[in-house]
Amino acid sequence: MDPADQKAHRPKGHATKSIEPTATKGTEACTVVTPPFYANWTCTRTDTLLLLLVTGVALIVRCWRLSVPNQVVFDEVHFGKFAGKYINGTYFYDLHPPLAKMMFAAAGKLAGYDGVFDFKSIGLDYAAAGVPYVGMRLLPALLGALTVPATFAATRACGYRMDTALLASLL
Repeated sequence: MDPADQKAHRPKGHATKSIEPTATKGTEACTVVTPPFYANWTCTRTDTLLLLLVTGVALIVRCWRLSVPNQVVFDEVHFGKFAGKYINGTYFYDLHPPLAKMMFAAAGKLAGYDGVFDFKSIGLDYAAAGVPYVGMRLLPALLGALTVPATFAATRACGYRMDTALLASLL
C-alpha cells in the first residue's frame, strides 16, 4: 500500500512516525501508526453526565439490599476472622498479602466491630451477636462500584468513543 493510501485509511487523530529499518528487514523505511493514548481527551458535559449515571447505577446495584442475608456468607468467614485478629492485635500467620484483610478490619473498626464475633462457619447469625456487618460489607461494595467510573474514564482517556466506554464500564 502506498503512503497516500495509508494516510487515507488511518483513523483520525492517529500520529505516525518513521523508524529506521534494520539490516535484516530491508532498506526501505516503514511507518508505524501510534494510537492517541491520553492524547487529546477532555471530559465533556456528556462525559460527566454519563460518568455520574454509571456511578449511580453501580452504587445502586452494589449497595441495594446489602444487609441481606444477615448471616455470614462465603469469604466473610475468612475476612471476618482475620479482621477480628487485626482488631484485637492477635498474632497469626497468613500466606496471602494482608492489604485487603487490613482494609476489611479498618472498615469493621469504623463500623463498630469489636473483633469478638467468631466467624467459624457460613450461616452464623450476625443480628443475634450484634455485629455491624453492613458497615463491613460496605467497603467492598463501594470499591467495586468505583471500578465502574474508573473504567469509563480510562476507556475515554484511551481515545475510545463514548458508547464503547459506556459498554466497557457496565460490563
